[in-house]
Amino acid sequence: MLGRTDIPATAQELVSGVDGLVSLPEVCFLVNDLVNDPNSEIEQIGHVISQDPALTARLLRLVNSSYYGFSNKIETVSRAILMVGLKELQHMVWATTAVETFSGLSPDQANMAGFWRHSIFTAVLSRILARECNILHPERLFVGGLLHDIGRLIFYCKLPQAMEEVLRLEQETGQRDGLDIERQVLGFDHAEVAGDLFESWKLPEALCIAVRHHHDPASAPGQGMESAILHVADVMAHVLEAGDDEGLEAACDAHAWQHLNLPVERIKPVLHEAVFQFIEALELLLPGASQRV
Repeated sequence: MLGRTDIPATAQELVSGVDGLVSLPEVCFLVNDLVNDPNSEIEQIGHVISQDPALTARLLRLVNSSYYGFSNKIETVSRAILMVGLKELQHMVWATTAVETFSGLSPDQANMAGFWRHSIFTAVLSRILARECNILHPERLFVGGLLHDIGRLIFYCKLPQAMEEVLRLEQETGQRDGLDIERQVLGFDHAEVAGDLFESWKLPEALCIAVRHHHDPASAPGQGMESAILHVADVMAHVLEAGDDEGLEAACDAHAWQHLNLPVERIKPVLHEAVFQFIEALELLLPGASQRV
C-alpha cells in the first residue's frame, strides 16, 4: 500500500465509514428480521413492505414481469409472497432497494451507465447459472451479481485521489479487474470491501463469501459453488460486452468453470436468455436506463 494518510488501514475500516454515503432503508433490515423469525406471518411482512409505496411499486412491477411469468396479475405484496416465497421476496427487496440507494451516486471518475449495465447483466447471468446448477433460492445470486463490484463504487466516492492512481496503473498495464493494483495502492481490493459491506448488512454468510471471493473462487471456504457462479457470470458479462463469446471458457478461472460443470450445449441458450432478461431487468430496476446505456 502506498504511504498515504487518507486511506483506511483495512477494508472493514472503510466500510464502517460509509454510512453517510449509503444508508439502506430500515425496511430492508425489518424484512430480514421478520423473514428469519419463525413466528412472523406473511401479512405482517406484507404490511411492513407496504408502508414504503415506492418499494411496493418496484416489487410488484418485478414480480409481474415476464421472468416470473404468472398468468394473473399480482396486486398485493402478500400475494407476491405466496407466489414467489419469502426468501425470494427478501432478496428482491435487497436488490431493488440497493439499486435505488446506490444509483444516486455519480462520482466524476466512474462511468455509471457502464457500471450498472455490467452489474445488472452479471446479476441476470448469476441467477440463470444458479438455476442451471440447481442452487436453492437463485434470487440471492442476483443480489450478489448486482452488487459484486460495489466496492469499486465506494472507492470512487470515498477515495477519489487513490482511484485516480488505480485507474492510471490499470490503463498502463491493461489489467481489466485490477485487483493487484488496488491492493498495491489501497492495501485491499473491491471484493474485500463488498464482502465486508454485505457482512455489515447481515446478509447470508454464503452470499458474503461469494461476493468476497468472486475473483478467486478457489479460495472460498467450503465448496465455493456460489463464488464460482458469480465469477463465471462476471466474466461472461465482460466477454459479451466486448462482443466475443468464443473465448469464454479460457477467460474463466478453470476451477470455477469445472465447478459449474455446465454442458457446452447449454452455454448459448443461457447467453440468449440472459440478453433477453437483461433488457427487462434494466428497465425494471432503473426505469428509462435502457434508452441511456
